[in-house]
Amino acid sequence: MVHIPDDADFNSFREQCESPDGWQCQYNKGGVTVWSQEQDSGRAVKKLKMRIICKDVPAEVLYDVLHDTSYRKKWDTNMIDTYDIGRLTVNADVGYYSWKCPSPLKNRDFVTLRSWLPLGNDYMIINYSVKHPKHPPRKDFVRAVSLQTGYLIKSNGDNSCILYYLTQVDPKGCIQAVPYLRTPDLQTTPSYKRTSGIW
Repeated sequence: MVHIPDDADFNSFREQCESPDGWQCQYNKGGVTVWSQEQDSGRAVKKLKMRIICKDVPAEVLYDVLHDTSYRKKWDTNMIDTYDIGRLTVNADVGYYSWKCPSPLKNRDFVTLRSWLPLGNDYMIINYSVKHPKHPPRKDFVRAVSLQTGYLIKSNGDNSCILYYLTQVDPKGCIQAVPYLRTPDLQTTPSYKRTSGIW
């Protein structure tokens, strides 16, 4: 059985995005801020959070861009493949996503349960990894695990918004020898910036 996120899960995710408690700022420049949060010794995978001020982009447009898996190839240059596996409810589905890792690392993939919630002028999309009998790990990828990943999009006037991206991912495999992956979510910043030419 899988757990489909409910109101409590969305409220918890939103609180993590908006709360400064326990977060250490790692980067702050040009409207982009990145924080990290160390976990207790029982869970070594740290959380990362990013906030981007998106000018001239309405919240509903950004939500549509991030929510549309078929459109993702237009802006996500690290993506190899993505597709929907099946719909669970009116606001939850299971999907597949794979992406390129820098050499010499093996490329990674996910199978995740994704759920979304529009709240007036604000929007949330969250996911976590699940197992699917028809989509087992593949030999040509390392199956990574999303413990929690998602977006909070907050309207900031008629034609701008604030994007929060929060993630806690175990990439699996061996990555200790590659410093480039120490803060992997910094790599996503150019991708989000590039989308401004599409909106």
